[in-house]
Amino acid sequence: MTRRELPMLGPTGQAKTAEPDDPLELVGVPVPVDEATFDEMARCFVEEFVRDGWSDARLLALFKSPYYAGLHVIWRRRGEPWVHDLIAETRARWQRPDPIRSEDPA
Repeated sequence: MTRRELPMLGPTGQAKTAEPDDPLELVGVPVPVDEATFDEMARCFVEEFVRDGWSDARLLALFKSPYYAGLHVIWRRRGEPWVHDLIAETRARWQRPDPIRSEDPA
């Protein structure tokens, strides 16, 4: 992962520098959450990727990667079986089979 700065674009599409009161500056703000919030966040992420056609293996790799902090903390707290169950429930609800398994003739 690189630490290079991404350019901010002004209204005309030209690069601009961030000013102290600039509303376009990317700012992370921590918010207190409980376990139910983590579960709902996981459901939203999984639903988005399942509906977008991601395979179970590819989606699980996101949960296992520490570079995807939101998903990784859920994987560490809930465990891999919980994540597998969530993916399966989401696939059933949206009737979207795992694209890798649906191609497998066996």
